[in-house]
Amino acid sequence: MLTKMYLTNFLSFSERTAFDFTATKSSVLGETNVCNDMLKGALFIGPNASGKSNALNGIAFIIKLIKGDGVRFESYRCMFAKNAITTVEYEFAFSGKKVEYKIEYNILTKKLSEDLLIDNITVLKRSGSTGELRIEDTVTVDNQLDGDTLFLRTASFNTGRFPQEPVLRELMDFFFNSYCIDGYNQGAPWGKSITKYAEENGVEKINQYLDDFNYDFFIEYGSQSEGEGLTVTLGSNKKSVFLKRKSFPIPNTFFNESQGNQVFADMLPSLIGVIENPGMLVFDEFGNSLHNKLAEKIIRFFMKNAKDSQLFITSHHTNLISNSVFRPDQINLITFKDSKGSQVNKLSKFKPREAQNMEKMYLGGMFEGLPVYEEL
Repeated sequence: MLTKMYLTNFLSFSERTAFDFTATKSSVLGETNVCNDMLKGALFIGPNASGKSNALNGIAFIIKLIKGDGVRFESYRCMFAKNAITTVEYEFAFSGKKVEYKIEYNILTKKLSEDLLIDNITVLKRSGSTGELRIEDTVTVDNQLDGDTLFLRTASFNTGRFPQEPVLRELMDFFFNSYCIDGYNQGAPWGKSITKYAEENGVEKINQYLDDFNYDFFIEYGSQSEGEGLTVTLGSNKKSVFLKRKSFPIPNTFFNESQGNQVFADMLPSLIGVIENPGMLVFDEFGNSLHNKLAEKIIRFFMKNAKDSQLFITSHHTNLISNSVFRPDQINLITFKDSKGSQVNKLSKFKPREAQNMEKMYLGGMFEGLPVYEEL
């Protein structure tokens, strides 16, 4: 699990900025939102253009690089910083061991550097086109590394996902079972994720999760659906996901469903994936098109049912600033401080009491991260 992250010269984070995902001594939601002293995710909240999505991009950055999603290093440099080097540092914990991974990219020399340590012992090191991997007593050197691909990714595939080093294997499995959903879940109206899942796995498990959510819909997949005297036929060569109300099961193709249902249904495969296997779900603008109560339900459901996974989100839903949804140490207040760039403070820094209404306090300006719109 991800325990810490440091961003330097990364998007709006000009100065080295620390993000801590280890749990404090607070007892709030200790049984559900904490695993082995690590937080099972975090909420980033603040005004528009404060850097919330940029903080989330720091987490998504490593996932996309490992999965080979065509990340361009140049596009992540802080545009108003004088520093030519972008640095991203991560700390993970697997099997009781600390994994430290550091990536540096020099925009002037186009040089990429990587360092990976397990319990302070260097396992992987890269400088430009040369990389060295040390697993047990075996040292592998590669002098022809691609400047756009992480050595960690290349070494993983070349060694068959690190079969000799269980901690590295856990790390790579964790990355490959992680998912990033963009700010507006732009693929949702086409149901790409839910359709692929239905084709490969059927809909039984999806519908079980919908039952667990007590949601008044279930899903069918095929070329035809019928209910309440209505039949919708797409043709023998066409298939679609259909959503039907339990209380009034008229068939409706996914494309014609409400935006909220599209967003919710299309995120379910990713949600199920990280609940059932260790990984991260990174969701920008979480709650977009979802009712506040459903957004709360999804987070509570994840925290209760996921064991070794984490959910990282940005949102403008202030109802999520609640001791019944997130712990104070899971809520990160993001502000923008001019030339210093984006800054972060945990809400727990302000020491709110468990019985206090954190949303009301936030909206009342008692914490950071509240937009100020003065009257003209």
